[in-house]
Amino acid sequence: MTTCEFKVTLETVTPLFLGGSNPRGEPELRAPSFRGAMRFWLRALLGGVIGDDPKKIFEHESQVFGSTEHASPIKLRLQAKREGLKWDEYNPLLHKPDHEVRFRFKGFVPNQSFEIHLLGQNQQAVELAQKALQLLCYLGGLGRRSRRGFGSLQITEGELALTAGTAKELADALKWQINSIRQINSILPSSDVPLPNVPRFPILHPDWAQIKVCCREFKSWEEAIRFVMQNAHNYKDPALGNANPRQASPVHVHVTKLSTRNYALVLTTMLSQLNPRLSGPNRQKLVEFLNAFPGKVIFGFEEVPENWLGGSGR
Repeated sequence: MTTCEFKVTLETVTPLFLGGSNPRGEPELRAPSFRGAMRFWLRALLGGVIGDDPKKIFEHESQVFGSTEHASPIKLRLQAKREGLKWDEYNPLLHKPDHEVRFRFKGFVPNQSFEIHLLGQNQQAVELAQKALQLLCYLGGLGRRSRRGFGSLQITEGELALTAGTAKELADALKWQINSIRQINSILPSSDVPLPNVPRFPILHPDWAQIKVCCREFKSWEEAIRFVMQNAHNYKDPALGNANPRQASPVHVHVTKLSTRNYALVLTTMLSQLNPRLSGPNRQKLVEFLNAFPGKVIFGFEEVPENWLGGSGR
């Protein structure tokens, strides 16, 4: 049988806090970490085109990344330079002065490249895995603090690279790529499936998700993440994430490096049902947080749906 292969070069844009077998040891570039993140984005993609149907989504997802009943048909290989990627220690709370933060995270240094290879004999599975990887590199991040912009990766070569000199150019290029990624001919219905109720998990559905490119540009990745964290602090609320009970933030922040060496922010918000034990989430706080990042919405809702938390009064 013919082996299908997809190979792409990635670059670290912001520090990548990727733990290994020893959580206190050096960071490690590991395929399972990529698989886990890619599975999340594939689930979000599938849910956006076939609706909030866990059984159908799992059926398609397991055909790509496997399940407890059968192995994944996809092999994922990472290849860095012989001496490996350099790492350092970083302040993960950039909105606070260094002397106030008593701990550091070990992470791979920005501006380093490595290759990722996807191999398999099922062409459709390889294509879906590629789409998941694209979403990870366009919208998400990998490792600790990834929803606040750390662990951002960027495709640097070929037609999948987002070559843009300004935030506006980035918005146009990203909109085209997202539209292309969502075209899954073997799965996609003739139009978006209506989804009146809040989905049970995060999905890229236009009724419950938004992708926005912030119009402001930044001179460094530190400046970009500091801006994110300061706003997260200003509008702190369980709706934006909570430690106990556990509730992940619905907003994924990705830092993109422009060809001018400035940096731009992409905010992807995917609304879903919250932890029922969560106390007092406030929709307005999320609205204010997103409004702190003026820019162009390239996908999804313009305003946070009022029925997300049972009405705007919450």
